[in-house]
Amino acid sequence: MSKSMELILRNEIFAELDIEYPKDHDTRLLDQGIDSAGFIKLIVLMESKFNISIPDEDLLFENFSTPGLILNYLTEKTL
Repeated sequence: MSKSMELILRNEIFAELDIEYPKDHDTRLLDQGIDSAGFIKLIVLMESKFNISIPDEDLLFENFSTPGLILNYLTEKTL
């Protein structure tokens, strides 16, 4: 996982979602206040900021339910 990737996630994406970036990468985003509209915005922001396309079959909340899972997904997609 790239530190710059985490900085973009924290300082740009989570800031735009108005969600506090948790210290623990296993903190569930539902506990941070993300809802279904926030999830869609998260996906759109990730695609835009990291210049990736997330296929429909990957669009399951379970794949992006924690910062750790998001960073793992981004690492795989941007390699």
